[in-house]
Amino acid sequence: MNVLLVILLSVLPITNPNRILNIYAKDKSDASYREQMRIFAADPKGLKERDLVIKEHFGVSNFKITLIGKDGGEKYTSKSVLTLKKLYGIIDVMPMRKDEMKQ
Repeated sequence: MNVLLVILLSVLPITNPNRILNIYAKDKSDASYREQMRIFAADPKGLKERDLVIKEHFGVSNFKITLIGKDGGEKYTSKSVLTLKKLYGIIDVMPMRKDEMKQ
């Protein structure tokens, strides 16, 4: 039974209904974190349309942002603030996003 489960899990596609934006910063007073959140707050509709969920992680020494796709793979990482234009440009060329836009 365990072998069958392992086989099924290895061949079935694992997808998440959301794309995840992980934001790492020292704390909420981090200048890059505050700027990043200000940018995201400017277009909540665009973030929602692209099924983006923001997850904050504090206690690290350097700012970093990562984008995880619906397939669970890391699609983008940066140590600097990400613009909406750049973020949307990355997402909107993804095959799953292209399918979403058609529907």
